[in-house]
Amino acid sequence: MTSRLNQKFLKSDTCKSFSVFFVAIVLSACASNPAPLNSKKGVIRGADNALIHTQLARGYLQQKQYAVAKAELEEALKINPNHSDGNYVMGLLMMELEQYDIAERHFSKAVKADRSNSAAAHDFGMFLCQIGKERESIAYFEIAANNPLFANRELSYMRAGECLARLSDAGAEGYLKRALDVNPELRPALYRLATIKKDAHSYLSARAYIERYIAITKPQPGALLLAHQIELKLNARQFADQYRTQLLNQFPGSKQAESLRKKNNYD
Repeated sequence: MTSRLNQKFLKSDTCKSFSVFFVAIVLSACASNPAPLNSKKGVIRGADNALIHTQLARGYLQQKQYAVAKAELEEALKINPNHSDGNYVMGLLMMELEQYDIAERHFSKAVKADRSNSAAAHDFGMFLCQIGKERESIAYFEIAANNPLFANRELSYMRAGECLARLSDAGAEGYLKRALDVNPELRPALYRLATIKKDAHSYLSARAYIERYIAITKPQPGALLLAHQIELKLNARQFADQYRTQLLNQFPGSKQAESLRKKNNYD
């Protein structure tokens, strides 16, 4: 499942639920000096208890019962201060409460404790991007995407590209293309690349991306306007008129349709 941060900040057409990635607990003992059996059982029991409190807190957080969620997370982190998922969920909670400095510390601890916690790495990248630390976010998107077991690798590449696009960084295109390598039908990546190519005056490439986008989904007003604008730049008036007519007929009340109606002539 994709992260809450995807829903809160970027409002794309990805899923609207929490990332669920639980920490794998690895217990090892030195062969020459094994720990007592009771000690091992205590470690396992403590780890299980930290996870149980974290799972309870996640449920309370989803229900917006923030005070109860915080109490459960404090208990989990009292048992194990370096519990990756506990720190991750605490980061999500502190983000909801707009305590961003504390959220950043917990996200960082979550990833340091377990770099395979790709949901935490991805959401930390999202968080950093949204608080103006776009370039710092890329390292965490890469941590998430480089985990072959992470089910949403393409989203991490895509978010990295979107984050760099906010800075007009040329590297944005590369990440968006990597997202499409994983999932060729990732609609937000296709749309963003069409926009980037149009802005760079690479109109044939822009056309290719927006046509791929339109082929797999019912285009909304923004996509139809973008396609119309691209075709105008290519002097393809027939295709431009088709997109214009589709926009005006299907979405007459949209701001995009209104902007076209105000124009008596082509740009």
